[in-house]
Amino acid sequence: MEEAPVTAATGALGPVVAKLGDLLGREYKLRRPTRKDVKFIKSKLKSVHCILWEIWDKEILDWESKVLKKEALDLADDMQDAVDDFILTMEPSCRNKNLMVQRKIKASCPFQDLKKRVDDVSGRCRSKWKWENNKSVEPFSSLFSRMNAKSSAPSKQPPRGPFVHKDESELVGLQFSGYELFTYLVDEKPQLKMASIVGMAGMGKTTLAHLVYGDKEIGNKFQCRAFVSVTPTPDMKEALTSILQQLEAEPPAGTQARTAEQIIHTISSFLEDKRYLVIIDDIWHRAEWDIIRRAFPENNLGSRIIITTRIDSVPGDDLDNSKLYIRMNPRWGSEKDRWVYGDDRRWLYSHDEEEEDVVARMKPDIVREGFDCDHPIVCMCNGVPLALICMFSAMAMVLQEQQERLGENVKACDVQDKIFKQVKENGIQNTPGFEPLVESLQLGYTDLPHHMLKTCLLYCSVYPQNYPFHMNDLVMRWVAEGFIYKEDTGKDYFKELCNRGFMLYVESPYGMPCYKMNPMMRNFLRWKSHEDSFITCSSDITPPYACPIHRLCIDDYLVDDSAVEVVDTLLELDWSQIRSLVFYKVLRDMSLLRSWNVCGCWIFNIIIIILNSKSLVVIHLSILDSRPLEISM
Repeated sequence: MEEAPVTAATGALGPVVAKLGDLLGREYKLRRPTRKDVKFIKSKLKSVHCILWEIWDKEILDWESKVLKKEALDLADDMQDAVDDFILTMEPSCRNKNLMVQRKIKASCPFQDLKKRVDDVSGRCRSKWKWENNKSVEPFSSLFSRMNAKSSAPSKQPPRGPFVHKDESELVGLQFSGYELFTYLVDEKPQLKMASIVGMAGMGKTTLAHLVYGDKEIGNKFQCRAFVSVTPTPDMKEALTSILQQLEAEPPAGTQARTAEQIIHTISSFLEDKRYLVIIDDIWHRAEWDIIRRAFPENNLGSRIIITTRIDSVPGDDLDNSKLYIRMNPRWGSEKDRWVYGDDRRWLYSHDEEEEDVVARMKPDIVREGFDCDHPIVCMCNGVPLALICMFSAMAMVLQEQQERLGENVKACDVQDKIFKQVKENGIQNTPGFEPLVESLQLGYTDLPHHMLKTCLLYCSVYPQNYPFHMNDLVMRWVAEGFIYKEDTGKDYFKELCNRGFMLYVESPYGMPCYKMNPMMRNFLRWKSHEDSFITCSSDITPPYACPIHRLCIDDYLVDDSAVEVVDTLLELDWSQIRSLVFYKVLRDMSLLRSWNVCGCWIFNIIIIILNSKSLVVIHLSILDSRPLEISM
């Protein structure tokens, strides 16, 4: 079968079309009416697959479009079940054991009802997105052969507005990195030097670059300077022209008709005898940096280049002997993290034996007693400066709104708890004040090269907050879900996601490499997954819940005081449509338990359920204790 993965964009449509194609092959002998129906359904679903593949992430879907998309994905799941059931009813041919023959006792048109649904959904999809006029549709097979290419031609994105603070006193987490970069830039060594600032979204890379670029002492060291921000889908000529204009190499009007190569030559010639400082902000791809890099000559006049990027592989080995590499990771989680009270602000320091670095600061009317590093909303920010700033901004907005509405002082602790609850229930996408962080996270997600990688990343939101996981465990889950077909492909995907900063390495007491999702990125992915009906978490379900559930995660909310309500809600769900089921920390601490009587669900019944499941691929048991388990009956 052709590799047609399950994706968040198209659901099971890819595998369904591939299976229908197999039914039309030589291995199966279908009756003529059935064969005709299979051809019809395959053709219609193929076009629906292409439509959903192309519109995902390219259009903001209205409510009607989301409903239609969900209907198409539900149809794909039903069609997959019908095809699997149909194949199980076929029997080997008496003449050729390699040939499967359709039984005559079955109805002549087993897919008749689904055929009508397919025709209806396909017609409405074409009408909704006017697919007949779209000439850029790619063949179905090509969608799965270009694993390293973009899934579609990306639309040009507007330049990103950097989240830079006007008041330098608001800069957080940059004291040590700023000093290190400042010292590097003012060094009198003549050779050309390059500094790379690398880190995940929201770590303050652009802010740090602006900080040193605007410093007068640094500015006086150079004859000419330029600062250019690059978009995820850049126009190289436009970026190079911006550099040329800032360097004042020649009047801007003279650059309009030039090619990129001509501009590179002009910049290089102009800088040949000058000491320059150039900052290229937010580079997304190595190929783009290779083009821009050619414009800067190695003139041994003390020139400096700074690049910022989220992706580890972008800096490469440029000027390796004299390169400064600043890795901006979240600095959080130490037992010594604490609030330190200053004049009119409260300062939060990340402390170690050698230095203290300000992570966040806020006015005392926001920070109150009990709001420390252990507070849930602070833990969710995970030491990411932009997340902390957005959190304080959201708290300030709510505090001001409530004070104006109620006309009295509002307790800061109530505001803190309200923001945490809102982020937990509605996601950062729907919480005012978090817009800069959401924009930054969305850029990183959108830049992923294809839908399969985006789907694998979305699935990572199934892990609870700060839950450590191993690469092999996650790759195995991807394979079982049908997102990928080979473990080697999954390992490549995993490395790519780590390279882009979506996963954080954490120390493991058992010596095996462990990772976790950044809490804010997880929150972003969780609600994006929820909106796409990709994964349903038990903590997100509010009765009555009538939507079909295909992937259910029963998370650690069952251990709190709302366990009874959650269990009642789960019992009311329709479990017949669930394809994937994940449990986390379902049971409370029962260290004194002496007798456990499970009524109505004996181990034999569990075995029967497993044996009766025609689609079960993987049963994964996480062994938490290496000692043998003794059961006495």
